[in-house]
Amino acid sequence: MIGLLVLPGCGDLSDVWGNPQDRAKKGLSDSDADPIEIGPASKWAEPGLYMDFAKTHGVALKSEHGMLVALLLIGPETGAEVRYDRLANLFRDTQSDETFTTDGVKWGGDNDRPSLARCRIRHLGPIDDPDVGLIVDPGKLFRQEDQQWSKAASNHLFVVAED
Repeated sequence: MIGLLVLPGCGDLSDVWGNPQDRAKKGLSDSDADPIEIGPASKWAEPGLYMDFAKTHGVALKSEHGMLVALLLIGPETGAEVRYDRLANLFRDTQSDETFTTDGVKWGGDNDRPSLARCRIRHLGPIDDPDVGLIVDPGKLFRQEDQQWSKAASNHLFVVAED
């Protein structure tokens, strides 16, 4: 028979093991994470999913529809690492197995589940320069649930040449 030892004064088990919501909030809070210089915007103009900084910085880049976004690969509810599943073409939380599209949007599960956070993208020069240098800043996050994904700093819009 397996039993659970309860010690006086320990209170809720989340106090002992750590509350997963608190861990997730800590992982997704604006922090002192080092910014990542990712080079010129033109390097990322081709539509696709770029995992160049996934292992080193926990950030994936997604270029599509004339826009570049940087997704923080931390589960918004668990604080666990999120990895790309090539077979499913989805991101998957390593702890909860929750899934997200390559745009960071929650996929399946509860409707009130949060999407992946976007990192701020800063420009090293004029934003209308196709070769402007870009910096991804995981220290400043934007959340879809707070209607922050439409803020200018949550993405880079590529310059389209006029005829």
